[in-house]
Amino acid sequence: MLTALEEVEDLDEALGPWGETLSNKERSIILKEQRSWERALEIFEWFKKKRCHELHVIHYNTVLRILGKAKKWSHLRSLWDEMNVERIAPINSTYGTLIDVYSKGGFEKEALIWLQRMTKQGMKPDEVTMAIVLQLYKKAGEYRKAEEFFEKWSESS
Repeated sequence: MLTALEEVEDLDEALGPWGETLSNKERSIILKEQRSWERALEIFEWFKKKRCHELHVIHYNTVLRILGKAKKWSHLRSLWDEMNVERIAPINSTYGTLIDVYSKGGFEKEALIWLQRMTKQGMKPDEVTMAIVLQLYKKAGEYRKAEEFFEKWSESS
């Protein structure tokens, strides 16, 4: 299947043999394995067009990460807006992904805004997101904030 996607540009032709039988896990793997953000987005759009392929928050998270790594911020924001329109609720890892890609993309303030949104939703950063936030504060020279964040996070764990 992955070979077909590399060799055949037309998605109907490349994914046709598997038709409507792709599992959620297979869709996730297909998206994660794409070498270019354009192809990943094209496949994601194909899944949406084919109503037989239900997309879950994990698929959105995967594409958000791909777009963030490629620094395609307008596409990322559009996808976030689409999630809201489609009523696909973000989960802990969605916010962790956004914090991570914005931080690594050099947008520390935006990353911290995503952290605020996460906590306003009543979600607590997991260990991975906590480490990302600590690195973010450290990178910004905000050592006291990093310490306060870690203490608060540790107390609630």
